[in-house]
Amino acid sequence: MVDLKDLKYVAPKGEGYFCIVKQYIDENIGKHYALKELKKKHYANNEYRYRFIREIKILKELHGCNNIVRLINYGNDVDKQKLWYLMPFAKYNLYDYIKKKNRILTQCDRYDMVEQIIYAIKYAHKRNILHRDISPNNVLIYFRNGKPIIKVTDFGLGKDTKSLTYYTGSSVSGYGQILYVSPEQKIKLKDATIKSDIYSLGELVYFVFTGKDPDNKKPFELFSLTEKATEENPEDRYKDILEFEKHFMALKELHINQEIPIEHITLREVIESGEKIDIVKLHELLVKGKYIDHVYHDYISPINTYLLSKNNLSNYYKAVGNGIRDFAKTYSDRLDECYQTIRWPFSSMNTFGRLLKDIIQTVSDDETRLICLKQLWYLAFGADQWDVQKIIKEVLNKKYITQEIETQFSEYIINSEIEVDMSHFGNVPLPIIVKLGIIKSNENANKKKVKRNKTIKEVNED
Repeated sequence: MVDLKDLKYVAPKGEGYFCIVKQYIDENIGKHYALKELKKKHYANNEYRYRFIREIKILKELHGCNNIVRLINYGNDVDKQKLWYLMPFAKYNLYDYIKKKNRILTQCDRYDMVEQIIYAIKYAHKRNILHRDISPNNVLIYFRNGKPIIKVTDFGLGKDTKSLTYYTGSSVSGYGQILYVSPEQKIKLKDATIKSDIYSLGELVYFVFTGKDPDNKKPFELFSLTEKATEENPEDRYKDILEFEKHFMALKELHINQEIPIEHITLREVIESGEKIDIVKLHELLVKGKYIDHVYHDYISPINTYLLSKNNLSNYYKAVGNGIRDFAKTYSDRLDECYQTIRWPFSSMNTFGRLLKDIIQTVSDDETRLICLKQLWYLAFGADQWDVQKIIKEVLNKKYITQEIETQFSEYIINSEIEVDMSHFGNVPLPIIVKLGIIKSNENANKKKVKRNKTIKEVNED
């Protein structure tokens, strides 16, 4: 065991709300160490002192995991009010490393780093230990034969209001860390759960792959993973780290070990192959919307066949959560393209309507419902499909048209300027704003008709 007395102080390394970190060296062998110490002003605080001692205890319990920082020595001097522990010194934390190396890191490098972090969190969760504060500042980078080795640190300290306030301040070590804290921890700071760690891990993955803080996330190759991991409602996130890992590894397989580039694969090929369908890979194809010959035969028809079979739609939604919104956008765009083409059975419009209705009734995301409602309205009354006119009645109510989207849906109806017989809705509990939208659309359609007839009459008279 390394004795602190044999080490020489070098310089301060970093600072958080609770603690400071100092760099030491063993001059005899030239080896560097990091000493983490509870700030003296917090030593008299029983809760903070307990948390630090608990962290030492946790590091003892997690000894043996190659991706969790190693506890070398520790001490508690009551007289000097000094509570500390010693660990190997790391030149970089993950934040500094990514910011410095972002331009040269390969896709494989990023997958490897995240995989190591997942392993550390999985190791801890298996022992019923939460991290509570996963962020780039709490992941250290070591090197072995030039290869980055990840070591997760700062287990179990948790947070309080003061520490969160510290994160929002100007300190170098705390800056940006609040971005990785789950919503429920911001509200009730001590109520961290497994799903709180998963939220933070999702934000961390975004940072590793993009090099950017997760305050204004944009789509990237693992967006479906991070979107589900960082859902506002914990119940909409992955149920545990194993489910998160499964999705991550599937995406890694998709992007790293694929034999055929995904841009050359169509949905039709996947579904007609007869092989077991991986929902994560399926989602990537659904969102890309790739087709080669015809949008209907290569993309739309296979989707209808698959998602209208058995429990495939509900299973798909459970797997991707509100990521289904991205599919709904692509599906809607492809339908719009399909309407402008030939060589497809127009009777399939009824099938489009069935799937759109099923999506509306399956999801809880308003934006996804709005996308599908607009397409349903066009099919029912723009394309004048009788069967879809029956189908749409099942979702023209407040259960599916919430206050958040009723105005947007009503505006779409008004702008469509389609004349719709109000007798269609005799027994339908239409939201008032939607009903007004239909009435306004009829008025606009009639004005348009009168204007057109007037123009024709004037032309004939000439």
